[in-house]
Amino acid sequence: MPTARSMKEGSMKIGASFSYPYEYTYITATPFSWLEASYKYTEVKNELYGPAQYSGNQTLKDKGFDFKLKLKKEGYYIPEIALGWNDLAGTGRFSGEYLVASKKIKDFDLTLGLGWGALGQDENLRNPFIAFNEKFSNRQIDNKIEGGSFNYKSWFSGKEVSLYSGLEYYSWKNGLVFKIEYDTTNPDQGYSGPKIDVHSRFNFGINRPLNENLTMGFSFERGSEWRFSFDLKSDYGTKPLVKKNDPPKNVISLNADQKEAVIKNREIFYRSLNRSLREESILIQSANLTSKEAKVTIAQNRFKSFPRAIGRTVRIVSALSPDSIETIEVSHMNGDNEVYSVKVLRNKFDELSKGSSNSKQLYLSSEVISKQPNSYITDEFLPSVNFPEIFFNMAPSLRHQIGGPESFYLGQLWLKLNTKVKFARGLTLHNVIGIDIYNTFDEFANPSYSTIPRVRSDIQEYLSEGKNNIARLKLDYIWSPAKDIFARFDIGYLEEMFGGVGGEVYYRPFNNNFSTGLQIHRVKQRDYKQRFDFKDYETTTGHIGFYYDFSGGIQAQMLVGKYLAGDKGATLDLSRRFKNGFTLGVFATKTNLSSEEFGEGSFDKGFYFSIPIDSFFTDFRRGDISFGLHPLTKDGGAILNNVNSLYALYGDTHLSSIKRDWKTINE
Repeated sequence: MPTARSMKEGSMKIGASFSYPYEYTYITATPFSWLEASYKYTEVKNELYGPAQYSGNQTLKDKGFDFKLKLKKEGYYIPEIALGWNDLAGTGRFSGEYLVASKKIKDFDLTLGLGWGALGQDENLRNPFIAFNEKFSNRQIDNKIEGGSFNYKSWFSGKEVSLYSGLEYYSWKNGLVFKIEYDTTNPDQGYSGPKIDVHSRFNFGINRPLNENLTMGFSFERGSEWRFSFDLKSDYGTKPLVKKNDPPKNVISLNADQKEAVIKNREIFYRSLNRSLREESILIQSANLTSKEAKVTIAQNRFKSFPRAIGRTVRIVSALSPDSIETIEVSHMNGDNEVYSVKVLRNKFDELSKGSSNSKQLYLSSEVISKQPNSYITDEFLPSVNFPEIFFNMAPSLRHQIGGPESFYLGQLWLKLNTKVKFARGLTLHNVIGIDIYNTFDEFANPSYSTIPRVRSDIQEYLSEGKNNIARLKLDYIWSPAKDIFARFDIGYLEEMFGGVGGEVYYRPFNNNFSTGLQIHRVKQRDYKQRFDFKDYETTTGHIGFYYDFSGGIQAQMLVGKYLAGDKGATLDLSRRFKNGFTLGVFATKTNLSSEEFGEGSFDKGFYFSIPIDSFFTDFRRGDISFGLHPLTKDGGAILNNVNSLYALYGDTHLSSIKRDWKTINE
């Protein structure tokens, strides 16, 4: 039964529990201190997914979202209070709402809650909301409802509700937690499947943490069933999982003779600077040394925090510069375009390095501005670049479909070959080739019957016939036509299902948290084998994008336009980015398609998260481990899956992003 407790903000856990007939697999995250959200699969072991000719012997799977809102934080006298929804936008079979309070008294945690729907099957109280409106007396229970709709008319409804309770005892020995609860659930009520007898409303359980991340549990439920559970939990939002041991490189300052030599021959400074920056995996793009100022333009793919890269550059420049240098300006490039520059007073940075100042004081004495396009080319030192540059890597990868009628998981172990050929600044050829190692796609037996263009629902054909494929082969040109404006042109096989030609323009006013963009492509659907052939379907797709970074790491994206199947509408994406880069997000798309045209799910939606790669290492590394889930693969609301979007490249280069990460400038 749910309690008012939730995980620490920025935490995430993955878990499963096993009993008969219900087995649960779930992922739970806490993007805010007041919100906990879960995506859950429920397997009903005593029911089949469908007719044997359709799904064989696979058992029924039910998916849904759970949400919990913290209404009141626990005080000395006041309990923690939460309001929750289980199986929100599901089929309704496991849907229930609750209002619950939990209070810690020494080693005991007491819970008392009021449950509706599936949580209120004991029916020991009259629904208090009926006193306000008689409509709350009727709750819709219909096992023919398709999932995906928010059946808000049933929330907190039903003639009777149930009062439930629980007690947990925290033992100081081995971290054991002993539990007892009064369980008021019976999710089989009102459904045509087999019924489960409830021999007792009391459940008993014990949890034991095996370490700070992994917990196991055993329980005896309903007077007849045993349950085993485990969950793996981590706090990703506040600190890396592995402690960092990657301090700035120690650069020995020049002696008097060396400084005199630099004044006479600046080439010595440029060569030394180039060599020292490479030791930090920072690539110098230009440099200029005058009597009082040193200017450097850099590019790097190591530090997720741009101020950290700037700080390490300033540290090296200061050590290698003559005494006459008073200011150091570092410009940062991303995607071959300058995004901003930071000018610091040398003596102020040296004070910070020695510990006699702090990062806030340095910021107040520094200047952070946006840059004009290609301003670096007037600098004295421009290292030569031998084009074309070729980058190659290969790694195993997974492709899969989860939750289908043939089997819960059908997948492929896939060798992914990534090649990037850079012909000039901004001009790059991207190629991704997939080679099959092992797959279970031969079990697919659920073709699409979509009544609108099948731009995504033919996923089974693309996976089974394109086991060895050209996943992407496209030419990109990215440039900056004016200050704070970025543009991209691309042509080729843009993704696994579509190829075409198009472009994008993105406007990011540096001093504003708002940005906007426009992207448009003429595309044609690729053949299932994903080689060089195309199918007949072609369309024009495009969107106007609006982006805003709120305080607290909250980011909002709104895309309005035409989707791949020709439908028109909008996509809203909300995410929370924590200081260490861990991101949690949800999205939803609603177009002019009716619920019947869209099919099960009613509208497109899903969630995603990304964990910085360097959370798992002692050194700093740029990049993320990302995971996203669409509960259903539908044709409505489908967006072109193109890489190198301008928002992804430049959306995190506002002044506010610099301020957010400024504390890392001395790390």
